[in-house]
Amino acid sequence: MLTVSRNRPTRGSVCHRCQIIRMFILIAVAVSIFAIVVDESARFLQMVTPERAAAAIWIGGGAMFLIKLVAWRLQIRKANADRVPTEPPIPDTGKTGRKYSR
Repeated sequence: MLTVSRNRPTRGSVCHRCQIIRMFILIAVAVSIFAIVVDESARFLQMVTPERAAAAIWIGGGAMFLIKLVAWRLQIRKANADRVPTEPPIPDTGKTGRKYSR
């Protein structure tokens, strides 16, 4: 059932299912209105082909990947720059009582 859930959202928060349904209805209405208004005068839409749409998706995805990769690398670099270098511990041979020989 869509309405019954074990995890009830806190009061004042938005249900994600409701958001998705609202967006779908809004987009469907917008496409319907666009189709009615445009009619046959939409010659500029002829340049949209499946190949061009696929190329746009690939280019957009690649650009987003590169942006996220650069942001991730900058975050790692910043985290490493914030660290304070420490000196390595000096071994204390007096505490163990061992003598090191070759």
